[in-house]
Amino acid sequence: MSGLVDPVKIAEKLKDSLLKREVIILVGLFEVSYEGRASSILGLGERVLMIKSDHSIIIHRPTSYEPVNWQPPNSKIEVNIVDGRLTIIARRPKPSEILIVRFNEVYHYSSFKLRDEAEFYMYATEEDMKQAILMHPSLIEEGFKPVEDERKIHPSGFIDIFGVDASGRLVVVEIKRREASIEDIRQLVYYVDSIERELGSRPRAVIAAPSIQKSATRELTLHNVEYKCISPKKCLEILKKTKGLDRFTF
Repeated sequence: MSGLVDPVKIAEKLKDSLLKREVIILVGLFEVSYEGRASSILGLGERVLMIKSDHSIIIHRPTSYEPVNWQPPNSKIEVNIVDGRLTIIARRPKPSEILIVRFNEVYHYSSFKLRDEAEFYMYATEEDMKQAILMHPSLIEEGFKPVEDERKIHPSGFIDIFGVDASGRLVVVEIKRREASIEDIRQLVYYVDSIERELGSRPRAVIAAPSIQKSATRELTLHNVEYKCISPKKCLEILKKTKGLDRFTF
């Protein structure tokens, strides 16, 4: 492929689009260097660069859904022509980071004034909820310590989380991403009975769910089961922050 776009003209358009807070897409042959919390160099290759209206930057290779380089929102972006090459520099002061993109050739340039105010919904699975509780046991209560997850129950079944409370008493936690039902509580009681037979001590029973069916509240009292209101959304937010995914804009 040969260069299709004049870098000088692109530089002027880029500056104008950045001022207008437009979404910018560049396709071309370029290299990337980064210096900050780590350092990296990406040699020449044909790829896509996107600058969003919040001045975040994402660079994609021709394969894989993950960006190979990126800078978070509110980066300070400079556009220059250096030795005949279109050069884009994105800086952040805290933490100190600098991303430099140098184009050998520009194949395509486009910019758009986009508007998107829709709310984004993403729902966690029960596995996600379990991982969030394992990372932050205080979601159940202060002093709770997970000991084992997916503990096998004989003759059948698995305990989502098996642990101890602040006083050293055993705790069995059953997790539901939806409204907890009578059947869910009875399943938890079955697990508790099994642990009591196995260890000779009756553990506390906790069902963690975003809500509980009105018809099931009587079962809580009847079987001495505790209910902890934990939403999949809250668990997902915890996972995003823990894994650094909160830095991405969906």
